[in-house]
Amino acid sequence: MDLNLARKWRSQSFDGIIGQSLAVRMLKNSLYLDKFFPVYLMSGQRGCGKTTTARVFAAAANCEQLAQFQKDPRNAPVPCRVCSSCELFFQGRHPDFIEIDAASYTGVDNVRQIIEAASLLPLMGRKKIYLIDEAHMLSKAAFNAFLKILEEPPRSVFFILATTDPHKIIDTVRSRCFQIFFQPIAHTELVAHLRQMCQQESIPADDEALGIIAIHTEGSARDAINLLERVRFAYKTVNKQAVLDLLGSVDDEHFIHLYRSILDKDLSSIIAWLSRYASQERSAHIIWDGFLELMRALIWRMNGITLERFGPHAQSLSALADRCTLKHL
Repeated sequence: MDLNLARKWRSQSFDGIIGQSLAVRMLKNSLYLDKFFPVYLMSGQRGCGKTTTARVFAAAANCEQLAQFQKDPRNAPVPCRVCSSCELFFQGRHPDFIEIDAASYTGVDNVRQIIEAASLLPLMGRKKIYLIDEAHMLSKAAFNAFLKILEEPPRSVFFILATTDPHKIIDTVRSRCFQIFFQPIAHTELVAHLRQMCQQESIPADDEALGIIAIHTEGSARDAINLLERVRFAYKTVNKQAVLDLLGSVDDEHFIHLYRSILDKDLSSIIAWLSRYASQERSAHIIWDGFLELMRALIWRMNGITLERFGPHAQSLSALADRCTLKHL
């Protein structure tokens, strides 16, 4: 059975993780120095690589080539993906890696089971590793039950907490963690990743379409790949118009035209615009969001900055910014 693109392109090495160079550097240095913290807290928006990075780090911690990596990191990458530990890990059968979805594993009794199991030695690796995804979903009572083992786990165990809402993790737990923040993936890096994917998967796509996908998914690689796949199955070619049609949106130049009509107080032009674009074929909230993004871009343009999204329309944006006031916006 063929995997969907998001799963097929999930990285199994540090080199394949895009847009998170600082997080990757810290984790590789942790492996190189052989210094592991009791608890890692990985936080950031959806789809930016937290869980994937946690899995790669866990695989590397038990990789049989780790000692070689510590001697010569350039020529002995980890995880090696060929040793018995890596093979079991990426088949989802490693006995010392336990991944838990906190959304369905929230109670005190669940945590007590983890605490009891954590006291046992690893079966085949150096470390027993618990990855708790969506960790903010744990109840307060569950967090309190976790406190002691998070502070002083057995030397052979460490925990990775991944969350989109770090502020929901109680302070007493957060203070015990080595915190790693994941940024939204930069526009250029995300577009380059999508372009490489399209080339290797033989998906006809143009850069303008990929740019729109990256903008609308706001730095989330998973959302961008899922949107790319939806367009791929709906249209023969992934081009600008296909992406806009699937999103139920319109091109930014049309938003500029609408605001120009508003400044001109050209009612017939405004009504014609609404008649053409604000129909049932378009998403009302996406059109509204697009118009608000134009307002935001104009405010930035009035202060000498052009937002990346409106780069192709910089000249028109500047002309509009010269005509309007902050109060009007």
